[in-house]
Amino acid sequence: MASAPPPSVVPLPAFRILHTQAHTVARLGLFSPSAVSRGKPSVSVIPTPNFILPTSRGTIPHITPDNARKHVDVSAVFVSLEDFVDKNALKSPVAQSNRTIRDYISLLPPLSDPDHQIPIFLSPRRSCPVPTSQPNSDNTISIVTNDGFRQLPISDYFTLISQLKDEDTVILAPVDLPLLISAKPPANKPWKHIGGNRVRKMVTRNELWSVSTLKKLAGQNPVIVPLLPGISVAEQAPYLDSILNVEESTRVNGGHARRGIDGINVQELSSPFIPESYEPVENGYDQQQQTTSSRTVDFGHLPSGFNDILRLNLAYQSGPHDVIAAIERGHDLVCGDWITATTDAGVAFTFGIAGNSVSTIGEKSDIGISLWETELYAADLTALSEECECYTCKNHHRAYVAHLLAAKEMLAWTLLQIHNIHTVNRFMSAIRDAIKQDKFIEIAAEFRSKYFPHMQGVTPGGGPRVRGYQVKLAGSVTGKKLNESPFQNFSNDD
Repeated sequence: MASAPPPSVVPLPAFRILHTQAHTVARLGLFSPSAVSRGKPSVSVIPTPNFILPTSRGTIPHITPDNARKHVDVSAVFVSLEDFVDKNALKSPVAQSNRTIRDYISLLPPLSDPDHQIPIFLSPRRSCPVPTSQPNSDNTISIVTNDGFRQLPISDYFTLISQLKDEDTVILAPVDLPLLISAKPPANKPWKHIGGNRVRKMVTRNELWSVSTLKKLAGQNPVIVPLLPGISVAEQAPYLDSILNVEESTRVNGGHARRGIDGINVQELSSPFIPESYEPVENGYDQQQQTTSSRTVDFGHLPSGFNDILRLNLAYQSGPHDVIAAIERGHDLVCGDWITATTDAGVAFTFGIAGNSVSTIGEKSDIGISLWETELYAADLTALSEECECYTCKNHHRAYVAHLLAAKEMLAWTLLQIHNIHTVNRFMSAIRDAIKQDKFIEIAAEFRSKYFPHMQGVTPGGGPRVRGYQVKLAGSVTGKKLNESPFQNFSNDD
């Protein structure tokens, strides 16, 4: 368990901006979680823009830790505390294990780089949290556990975080979320209307929680604080000013005082980082799409203290087009829930940016293929995607994966997940190269002209057995189950 660095060690900032794309707010950077505790350059570095992959009980969905170590290259994982705690949080197995969360979930360094520890983003709740039956209070967070809805005391949260973190753990401060409309809300209305009293409670409560997190942990680990969703920057100004002036979290770097905030997370697709003079990319950023509610149209500029820190977008991205839009709007990291959702649907990604150039010849294409279409792929011996070098494409073909899906073999989703993660890694690497060469605007426009934002000629099939992390996708809003029951009622009809 990491401890505060000795006085002789000068902690470094966790995030550094390397390059900013001309005529846009997209930027290239490096995020080094353990630089905070070690006071030296870290071997655990996340190049940005990039994605972090959410886990289910600490495991990448469909992939066991040994296969993840061999075949998957992930820059960071998102782990939620609510996956591990029971009715009494401090008596849960994870609390009694006397291990860090990394050891508890067996998150091993990749075989290709044994010295690299995969950073963990540790949060009280999931990246796409399931709506709870009870609201938060000043002293408790409402979470979803194996025992149902529970209230996690803030004091227990800090006790668990202090025990479970290591030097490569990024701490996400709790956020007082309003009730979600759905697990995958539309981009233009992600939150219910937030009344004035609720706004004041959100601001006061998050100020209390974030300041406490900074005071307790900012000198030991990177701390990411939330930007409150659904309300304007002006309305949460007291909260933002407070977290910028926490004396206990101040660190010194190069003779200059630096506040202990290393990042800020945003819970919606809109962005407060876009300057008023920003000119939209063709077919890209749209002011109407940016608007999410009557309270978010006047986001304006954040205080200057938030300009040089990591920006994490935890909103649900529906695909690579949303990722490009988030990067255009100044975000450095996005969440990868959409990757697993695509894998669950039996779809293999085929999109890409090759050599910082996207061919625009011909009609638009889908971003992937559905291997459920056995009539198309039952005898197709080609790889899932041309020129892909992932384990799946080098060792198996479309016909084999289609057969596994038809037989409901879990190996199908394992192979698809390995391939899809590899495809998104290549995609993000190409975006970083484009920003470095000041070609991101052109690449983004060409990508949109090449691929449909949503599947057109592809009908995703049924997914695997529903697990806990998929509850948000099954959602009670539509009433439709993710997988229809194979059993039917007896009928008197002949």
